[in-house]
Amino acid sequence: LPNLSVWETLMFVAHFTLREDDGSKEERVQMVIDRLGLSHVADSRVGDEHNRGISGGERRRVSIGVQLVNGPSVLLLDEPTTGLDSFAAHNLVLLLKRLAGYGVTILLTIHQPRSDMFRLFDGVTILSAGELVYSGPGKEMVPHFNTLGYPCPIYCNPLDFFVDLGTIDYRSERSQLQTTDSVESLKRGFIASAVHSDTKKQIEFWKSAPREEVVFFRCKPSKHEVMRRMIQRLQLNLSRDSSALTMRLSQLFLFGFFMFAFFFRIGSSQSSMQDRVGFLYEISCGPIFIGMFNAIALFPAMRDMYYRESRDGFYRSWMFLLTYIAHIVPFAMLASVIFSTFTYWAVGLNPQVVRFVFFYFNSLLLHLAGELIGIGMLGLIGDPTLANSVCALLISISCLLSSGLVRSVESLPKALNLLSYLMIHKYASELYVVNEYSGLELECPNVNTGDLCIFPRGDVYLQQYYPNAIDNFDRNCAVMWVYTVGLFGLVLGIFQIRTKILH
Repeated sequence: LPNLSVWETLMFVAHFTLREDDGSKEERVQMVIDRLGLSHVADSRVGDEHNRGISGGERRRVSIGVQLVNGPSVLLLDEPTTGLDSFAAHNLVLLLKRLAGYGVTILLTIHQPRSDMFRLFDGVTILSAGELVYSGPGKEMVPHFNTLGYPCPIYCNPLDFFVDLGTIDYRSERSQLQTTDSVESLKRGFIASAVHSDTKKQIEFWKSAPREEVVFFRCKPSKHEVMRRMIQRLQLNLSRDSSALTMRLSQLFLFGFFMFAFFFRIGSSQSSMQDRVGFLYEISCGPIFIGMFNAIALFPAMRDMYYRESRDGFYRSWMFLLTYIAHIVPFAMLASVIFSTFTYWAVGLNPQVVRFVFFYFNSLLLHLAGELIGIGMLGLIGDPTLANSVCALLISISCLLSSGLVRSVESLPKALNLLSYLMIHKYASELYVVNEYSGLELECPNVNTGDLCIFPRGDVYLQQYYPNAIDNFDRNCAVMWVYTVGLFGLVLGIFQIRTKILH
């Protein structure tokens, strides 16, 4: 995570994977930092493309350190020098050479290596179309190709030269045929070479050598300990990200302030009925949209981190999602308290305290539902921009179709009426309108003015547009909680399937 220091990043990995006392973990992390040459930036933030931190080469070494904390015997690296300048790439390969001296077997793929890296590789394998052109000791590669009639020119990088020899040129049919014949001769030459023969003998020797079956047992920390450390890491990262923290706490309040500025004080006149309908519609849609926006903006980094760490076996998908929800719930509760307290009393809704409590919990559940919808969509769709568009469309449909505040649900075609029962706004909107209109007394105009008194009480509005809402109040409260928990279960299922596909 970008806002953690190098030391903290590696220390949390130790907490996730090692069942040792804190002193032993600290010693292990310090050893890894020393071996990677990161002591001078141990307390610096890792950073990313949006947050200033350590350099790209140092960040690449931190990613290697994440694997070394476990003390692996084999380390596989896919193009570790990609994106680094030549100096940083050379230093990284030099570091890997030193790590190999500590007993770690390192296999890596690399493109366009510098010539001074050639001396650092104990073994080199060149592939063409998935077949071997050469595989053997690095020091024997140049003599091998000399015997095949392909001497490396003076002042030429041997790795570049021999990789080019094993490349098929598809720019034209003629060049493709020529390079294909050349590559086939290189393959045949390698199979007939002494290097190939020696390699096969070594393989046969180790296959036939007596071996003792060794079973490794790695004692991992308890799930409770891992989840505690995961929450601690998330909180530490967010506490250092002022923009994300401000976003989580202020967006709902700013939305509520705009509602207050637009509606000001809703009175009790007949015209206030229209104001209440508009206000409740916006309140039904706002919290869920803001929760979704939070997820789209802040969750992708957590998602990518989860994919990496779950692949390494640090934790399971349910542990990640449960800790993430436990991490965001306090912020959602605080943001909803600020939003509800200001908006409810400033606009002038029903003054009963118990009504305010219902308003708060309804807004909180909508806010959490929006975040869960955003998280689930990010599990299905990798691109946050596309996920945002799809979420916005689905939530807009739910607001329009099932709230009953734009068009009465009862007047919808039967198919759409039935569909509305699957949408959260069907239940949230009924709770809002019952909470506000039940028992509400409205002013009627003077009979001498000739104006009609359409709604003398809020119950008249409920009977006309939400005839069963009062009787369904307890059911709707239960459904809101079940709906939110059900969304979490759906998100968990999405991530479990997605993780299996990726792994």
